[in-house]
Amino acid sequence: MDVMNTDDLPDWVTFRQALDFSELVPPEYEHFRPVVVDGLNHFLESLPPERAADILVEQALLAEDASVGERLVAIARRCPALHKLGQVMARDRRLPEHFRRLLQQLETMKPAGDVKWVHGELERELGKLSSLGVSLEGEPIAEASVAVVVPFLWRDSGDGKTRRGVFKLLKPGIEQRLHEELEIVRGIGALLDERCRHYAIPEIDYESTFAQVRDLLYHEVHLDREQYHLRMAREAYAREPSVIVPEIYPFCTPRVTAMQRIDGHKVTEVEAMSAEDRRRLADLITGALIARPIWSPGPETFFHADPHAGNLMVTDDRRLAILDWSLADYLSKSDQVQLSQILIGAATLDEHRIVEAVKGLAEGGIDEQSLRRVVNDKLTVIRGGRLPGVGWLTDLMDAALIEARGHFGPNLAVFRKVLQTLKGVIADVSEESRADAVLAASLVSLLSMEMPSRSIAPPLSRAFTSHLSTADLVHLLMSSPLIASRYWFGLREKLYREDLHGADP
Repeated sequence: MDVMNTDDLPDWVTFRQALDFSELVPPEYEHFRPVVVDGLNHFLESLPPERAADILVEQALLAEDASVGERLVAIARRCPALHKLGQVMARDRRLPEHFRRLLQQLETMKPAGDVKWVHGELERELGKLSSLGVSLEGEPIAEASVAVVVPFLWRDSGDGKTRRGVFKLLKPGIEQRLHEELEIVRGIGALLDERCRHYAIPEIDYESTFAQVRDLLYHEVHLDREQYHLRMAREAYAREPSVIVPEIYPFCTPRVTAMQRIDGHKVTEVEAMSAEDRRRLADLITGALIARPIWSPGPETFFHADPHAGNLMVTDDRRLAILDWSLADYLSKSDQVQLSQILIGAATLDEHRIVEAVKGLAEGGIDEQSLRRVVNDKLTVIRGGRLPGVGWLTDLMDAALIEARGHFGPNLAVFRKVLQTLKGVIADVSEESRADAVLAASLVSLLSMEMPSRSIAPPLSRAFTSHLSTADLVHLLMSSPLIASRYWFGLREKLYREDLHGADP
């Protein structure tokens, strides 16, 4: 086999002239093409020379007719930050379908390249595996953005039982590669801040926003944090029989997580399931990963911050397995109260309630006049008969950020990303699932369970899992006739605009 002379490879400037990233941006987002293209090129050209050379060698070995999407996915496999971005975007229906399918390869991958290092690396971290009662069960079964997954058998000396498990093991040198890339990401944010007017994009402090993403992704390579999150998640979902979180085994390090092996398949691989089972699974995802973080007791609640389809499995008995807890974040009681107020305000068409709740979520100032325009605009679709759901909430938060210049805490920025990711995952599991109906049913169920304790609670107290006071509920009941008339007139206006009546209403 001939050895390629790397001196003959083009540099990034020549390479990018032959690779037009702009074709990956949908026509309706044409305005953002220069930003996307310049951001990707800046990222690639800022990589250390030795890493850039490796990528260029791989690109040169791809088929001549390889598409831009195929080439970008190949690059993402070598760049953990791009790999993670690809996983997050893989179900985003704003992207072309062919590109989404390519990105979905990044959700769960077979290991690429030599994996002979795995056994030695495990024993450097854990000592002799045989002394732990552990034997590897074949080759690694999956590769993630920063780690490989290795199956094993463990004979527990405590009860003598043999348990099946997996090691999540960081790739060699991944910490350095991720650090390099996240510093580049921070630089892209600074570049966008400098060139907002050139690109004609909203001025929203991109460097700070990208820094929040950078800080979150740093946690990917601290597996001791994931082990802490796994224990918390096991406890949080212990009373939900339809949800399973892997059990942590006692031999872990900051670079190795040992946990229970759960059999099943990715939640979006639903071809063999009936339409009803698919809908139930999608509803379960909504309840476990959206409703639960919003409506849960305590001073704060934590949530899974990386729920792409590769981290969600359905077991043979139709349970939802939630994997990979390296990225998690928290909602405070105040956050939960304000999110509940937004959803109640949307359901009751109460513009003032939504505006005040968004102001309560925002850190620092917000343009209230612009915010009122945003809320009124978003309520238009609700007046047309639609319930407020995941898409509506993310659209509202985006508009409040861009048009009303609202600044939200890092945790809310992450939660917004979670909502956007799950919106695509849920749709790919079942088109018939209605996340808005699931959220409404979850809230009604909570309210019914809270009724006995409300009789002895102060009317303004929100010390309930629903985060709604009795005064909120009274207001809701008293407003119901007005709400019904608003919906009625809104629906009539919508039908008239769509010319479905055939005559003026």
